[in-house]
Amino acid sequence: MMNKFKLSVLTIFLLSISLPRIQAQTNVRAYEKWEATQFVAVSGHQPEDYVLADNNWEIIYNLRTPHTLNELLKMGVKCSDSQLLLLEVGGLIDRTKGKWKCTIPILDEEQTTSLRNISKEIAKSMYSNTKSNFVSLVHTIKEMGFENNALSLVFSYLLDGRMWTKLVLFDEINNHAGWSGCYWVLYEPRKDLKFGTNGFGDMNFILTYLNSEVSPSSKTMDESAEEISKFGKINNPQLISKLIPYGLTNSNGDIQFPIIKKQQDRFHHIIKKLVDSISSELKSNCSNIATQYNISDEKTAMVILYHEVMWYLMDNLIQDNVLHIPAVFKDEKKNKQRLNEVVFFVEGGLMQ
Repeated sequence: MMNKFKLSVLTIFLLSISLPRIQAQTNVRAYEKWEATQFVAVSGHQPEDYVLADNNWEIIYNLRTPHTLNELLKMGVKCSDSQLLLLEVGGLIDRTKGKWKCTIPILDEEQTTSLRNISKEIAKSMYSNTKSNFVSLVHTIKEMGFENNALSLVFSYLLDGRMWTKLVLFDEINNHAGWSGCYWVLYEPRKDLKFGTNGFGDMNFILTYLNSEVSPSSKTMDESAEEISKFGKINNPQLISKLIPYGLTNSNGDIQFPIIKKQQDRFHHIIKKLVDSISSELKSNCSNIATQYNISDEKTAMVILYHEVMWYLMDNLIQDNVLHIPAVFKDEKKNKQRLNEVVFFVEGGLMQ
């Protein structure tokens, strides 16, 4: 009995020693629950590769406030010199006056809600100023014979394509080992519709998606882009057989989706008007966003703000029936043969 009593006392004593360290450690919310966005051009490792290794997310999160290695260890955050150096090489932290600090924006729940509320109001203002031009653009697309491609062209060609050439390109923001551009993390993912854009070939064969796996393989899409660049159609019989089930070509290899050429026409004229109007209003709000959310670089602030604003612009366009959800987004298996309504080809490439 005596030995058991002594052991119990020792156990309690040891727990009392370790308790302060447990209390000091920050409970970091799992990375998967946040919304991380990479607006990057990659030549080596993308930024998320560094974050996902070991407990690097925990380290980065705690370095929103500058700390030394010893301070992190005292807080209960496991880390080493080599981890910190790797994160520095990856462009995610830097050291000033002996302390490490996270270099990427990480917005907490309150900040994320605030940013989205501000973005929604900016988008509302933009929309009221540009709705007539959006309506004209959709009407022009209908006259081109591609009424069902309107959402894809408005989103991926205009809002997620040409807009960036007016705002900022990757290497105009920051350059790091393996990537250029910017990377940021918001508290939670957007709950409403959020479209994506994939580029194949020389960024000339473009897919708009909700699920990026809806299309043929990347290899097939890249090969198709090369064929279209050379011949204006698909000549390879094997490629034709792969594309027909998606409605992308007919049996002769003729293209069944828009080919956007470099020319001065009504389509490009309206695109330019929208790009100029949206970018002007966006840029007038960027300095406030940078200051309010402690984002050191105004170009990064602009990218973050626009990424939120463009979703709300799309919400407005869909709610007012200016744009309609493509059939393949409603049921991708049943409407697989209508994938041609969410792809297009751009002569010279989307960003040129």
